[in-house]
Amino acid sequence: MQTLVSLLVALSPAACARDEAEREYYRALRGAEEGLSREEQIAHLDRAIALAPGRLSYRVSRAIAWIDVRQFERAVRDLDFTLQRREHPYEYFLRGLALCQQGRFARALPDFDRAVELQPENSQFYRGRGLALLELGRSREALEDAEILVRLAPQAATSFYVRGRTLHAVGRLQEALQDLDRAVKMRPELVYPLRARAQTREALRDHEGAAADREIARRQAERERGIWAYLDPFRY
Repeated sequence: MQTLVSLLVALSPAACARDEAEREYYRALRGAEEGLSREEQIAHLDRAIALAPGRLSYRVSRAIAWIDVRQFERAVRDLDFTLQRREHPYEYFLRGLALCQQGRFARALPDFDRAVELQPENSQFYRGRGLALLELGRSREALEDAEILVRLAPQAATSFYVRGRTLHAVGRLQEALQDLDRAVKMRPELVYPLRARAQTREALRDHEGAAADREIARRQAERERGIWAYLDPFRY
């Protein structure tokens, strides 16, 4: 969110705002830097949308803010509005993630499919689809996406997390453990690779290692409470 906000602010400084709606929009975008809560940022976006309901970028920004406060249904409604008016691969991806965070994996899958179709070189779309397929029990298809993901983004711990989970699902436990080891080493602050590795270690009868991973994950989850990027694999 903050990277997106910084980019938007840099490209479109508030001083150039053409009307009150745009001024409200930029107040929301600058909110994180100025100490506004997400709720206060959303209030500015609400006013911007009320003043200029046809500006789709305002609704996308509000959808991201809704995701930040775990109001996924509201995020989906904003993205429904924008996607009914024009197609955008990242917005399909965002809506797919929000649906997955509600447990609506089958409903999310067409959004990931369309995102991949529109922009097949974007690695993160395979992450979303691979995880959704895995949750639906379609592990071999998930592994296909995971292999593409690792090829496109070998620098990302999440790539090895997704492939590790899918390898576990198809019974290739030692390979799964290697990928999850790599994910944990690359991003030790992430909680979900630790939890996945605990499951793989348990399946390999390394009960002591599994217990250690669960305890580390528990402590990190407590310390990082509310930092959803560390806790939730479906976070954008």
